[in-house]
Amino acid sequence: MARRCLSVHEVNDKMRRWTVLVQVVEKSHVLTSNRSPPIRFQRLVLTDSEGTLVSAVIYGNDIRYFSNLLQPFKRYYITGGIVKKQDAKYKVSDYQFSWMLHNKTLVEECVEPNPPLLPCTFEFTKFEDLFRFANTENVQTVVVTAFATKEQNNGCTTRGFIVVNEEKKPMLLTLWNEFEQNQGTQLANSIGNANVIIGMKLKITTFNYLSLTTKPGSGLLINPPTSEANALKDWYNANKEEIAELIQQMAYKDSSKLLPPPSSNDIISVANALNTLKDVKTAWITGKINLSPRQQKFWFEACENCQKPINVDVGWVMRCSSCKEESRVIARTRVGIAVDDGTGSINTVIFGLDAEKLIPFTALQFWEAHTEELNFSAELASALGKHAIVCFIRYYESNYQGQKEGKYNIVKAYTAEESAHIPMAITTAETNEIIPDQQATVLQPTKKTEFFSPSTKKILDAIAESSTAANELPPAVTTAKRALVFGTVPPGIGLDSAEANTPTLLSTNAPGSPLKKRRDDEL
Repeated sequence: MARRCLSVHEVNDKMRRWTVLVQVVEKSHVLTSNRSPPIRFQRLVLTDSEGTLVSAVIYGNDIRYFSNLLQPFKRYYITGGIVKKQDAKYKVSDYQFSWMLHNKTLVEECVEPNPPLLPCTFEFTKFEDLFRFANTENVQTVVVTAFATKEQNNGCTTRGFIVVNEEKKPMLLTLWNEFEQNQGTQLANSIGNANVIIGMKLKITTFNYLSLTTKPGSGLLINPPTSEANALKDWYNANKEEIAELIQQMAYKDSSKLLPPPSSNDIISVANALNTLKDVKTAWITGKINLSPRQQKFWFEACENCQKPINVDVGWVMRCSSCKEESRVIARTRVGIAVDDGTGSINTVIFGLDAEKLIPFTALQFWEAHTEELNFSAELASALGKHAIVCFIRYYESNYQGQKEGKYNIVKAYTAEESAHIPMAITTAETNEIIPDQQATVLQPTKKTEFFSPSTKKILDAIAESSTAANELPPAVTTAKRALVFGTVPPGIGLDSAEANTPTLLSTNAPGSPLKKRRDDEL
C-alpha cells in the first residue's frame, strides 16, 4: 500500500497515523528540565516543502534512539508521532500543534546527494537594533575570528568569536558549554571558510558594551542552505579586506560603533525608564546630571583587559580571574550621578572615558589624590552640573546581605555636542513644561582652572608636572610580575585599554615624587 505524504498543516491531534516529509532546521543539544525529578529532552524545529515550521521534542532514553537521525538540513519521512496542541507562546509558526517523537515513531532518511534550500523564511534582527532586545530571535552573520577556549570559575567553558554582517559592525559572540564544545570546535577548525551562521534565541548583553551570547535554549545553524546565507558569504568574500581592517582596529570593542547616538524616537523619559527597566533591562534616556552625594572614592582598581573590578593594588601584573588573561591592574574612573529630565531622577554610575569627558580629572589624578586624602567633590559637582547627556543605561540586581538590590549603570554616554541631532528637551518638575536645554547649544569645553581653589590647583599642577617628567624616563625593566619600581608605576595606569597601547611611566606618591615634596614643603 502506497503511503501518502501530508503537509504539516494537514496533521492534527485527531489523527493516529500520518506521514510528512520534513527538513530539519534545528536540532538542539540535550537539555534538562527544571522539574523534580528532572527530565532530559531534545528540541527540534522542522519544516515541510511549503515552509511551515513545526516544533518537535524527544524525551529521555528515546534521545539516544534518534542520535544518528534527524541531522540539520537533511530531509526525513516521519510517521506516527504524538500530536499535541501547542501553547501559543511556544509556537514557531501559525501551525497550532507540536509533535512528540518516541521509539515507535518511524523516521526514514530521504537519500539525496544534497538537501534542497530551506523553504522556510527567517526574520533577522539588524545589529543596529540589538539594543532594543533582551533576547532576539534570529541573527545572520559571518564568523571571521576565533579566540581560545576559556574555563570559567563556575566550571563552564566559553569561546569567543568575532562575527560580522553587511552592516560592517563586528561584534563579539560567546559560545557556552555544549555550544563551545560542538559548534565552537567546528567553527574554530574551519575559521578560514567564512562560515555563515544563523543564531536563534541568543541573549544580548552589555558585556563589551554590546555583544551576543548563547543560552541553553539558543540555536546555531552553521552554513544553512538558504539563499540569504549564500548572498552573505559572497558579500564577505568581496569585502574581506575591509572587514580584516576593522578587526585589526578592534572595532568590536569600539563603544561608538556598537552603541552610536540613538535617534530621538529611541529615547524614553526617566519616569518611563524607572517603570520598565526591571523588565526590559536597558534604555536610552537623556537629562541634566548632578553628582550623587556621599561618595568617598571616584576610581577603582580594574583589569586593563576586561575592565572588571579587582581587589589588587594598581600597577600589579596578574592573571585576571575573570577574562583569564595576563593583564595589568589600572585605575578606572567611577562616578555616581543622578540623571534628571524633569519627569523623574535616576541614580546611576558612569565609568571610564565617558565620565572623564564630563569632568576635569582623570583616573590617575583621582588615584594619586586619594593617597593624599584630597577631596574634589565640590569641583566635581560644579563640572558635572554644567552638562546634559544622552546615555544607554542598564538595570541589574545585586545581592547585599542576602537581599536583592536593584542598581543602574551607564553603558555608554554622549554629551550634548556629541548628540547634537537629538533635541535636548528637559521638563521642569513643577510645571511639566518642556524647556530647551541651553547646554545643547552653548555648552563649551570648560577650562580646568575655573573649578579649583588656588591650593587645589597647585596640587593638580604638581601631579601633571610629575607625570610629564616621568614620561621622559626610560621604562623600567623587571622580570618579577608584581615588582614595582620605587616612585613609579607600570605603563598604562589610569588609562582605558585603547589608550594604554602607548607606553607611559607615571609617578606615584613615593618619596621623591614632586607631589610628595610639595606636601612636605607645605607641612
